[in-house]
Amino acid sequence: MSAEASENVVGEVLHELNVQPIISIPKLGPFDFSITNAVVYMWASALVVLVIWMLIVRKAKKEPGKMQTVGETLLNFATGHLTGQFGPKGKKYYYIVLTVFCYVFITNIIGLIPKPIALKPYTPTANINVTFGMAFVVFLVVQFQGFKRHKMGYIRSWLTPPGVPKALAIPLNAVFFVVHLMGEFFKPLSLAIRLFGNTIAGHLVILVMLGLVLQFQSLLVAVPPLLFVVVMNLFEIFVAFIQAYIFALLSVIYIEQSIYAGH
Repeated sequence: MSAEASENVVGEVLHELNVQPIISIPKLGPFDFSITNAVVYMWASALVVLVIWMLIVRKAKKEPGKMQTVGETLLNFATGHLTGQFGPKGKKYYYIVLTVFCYVFITNIIGLIPKPIALKPYTPTANINVTFGMAFVVFLVVQFQGFKRHKMGYIRSWLTPPGVPKALAIPLNAVFFVVHLMGEFFKPLSLAIRLFGNTIAGHLVILVMLGLVLQFQSLLVAVPPLLFVVVMNLFEIFVAFIQAYIFALLSVIYIEQSIYAGH
C-alpha cells in the first residue's frame, strides 16, 4: 500500500475524533450554534440517562427487579459513598451529583460503541469544550453555594485564618486571596483537562491500532492489534467508570468546601 493510501486509511479512522456539522446555523458574532455530532451525542447521552431512570422509577416495586436493584445501588452509592460527607446542608445535591456521574459515564460509554461512519461517531468527553462546559457548571454551583450561605464571609474564608497577628495578616491576606482565587479558577480547569485527557488518550490508542489493521490488511499483522483493541475497550469501560467517579467525587469536594467555608 502506498504512503498516501496509508495516510488516508489512518486519517479515516482518526476522523472519528473530528467535530462534524450536521445542521449548520449562521454564527452570531463569535458564537456558533450549529448542531454538530458532538451535540447530537451529548443529547443522546442525556436521553439515555433520562430513559434509564424513568424505567427504574416506573417499575418500582416492593420486591425490586433487576432495573430497580441497579437504580437503588446507584442511589446508595451516590448518597453514601460519593456524597456521604455532605451532611444535612448538602442533601439537595445528592441527585445532582448522581446525575453528573451517570451522564459522564454514559457519554464515555457511547464513544466506545462501534458505529457506522454514516452516524458520524463521536465521543463528547474527548472534546475539551464539552468537559470544560460540565466543569464550569460545577464551578457556578460552588460559587453560588458559597456566596448564598456565607455572603462576604465566603471571601473572608479565602484570607488568613483568625488568630494571625495583624502585622502579619495584612500582607499575608493579599497573598492568600490571590492564591485562593487562582485555585478557584483552576478547579474547573483541572476537572475538564483530567476527563478530556484520559478519554482522548484511550480513544487515540484504540483508533491507531485499528488504523494499523486497515493499513496493512494482513491477518498476521491484524491479529495482535485486534486483540489489543478488545483488551483496551474492556479497559476503557473501567476507565469510563473511574473518570465519572473522579469527576463526581471532586465535584462533591468542591461543593462541600463552599458549604462549610470557614469552618
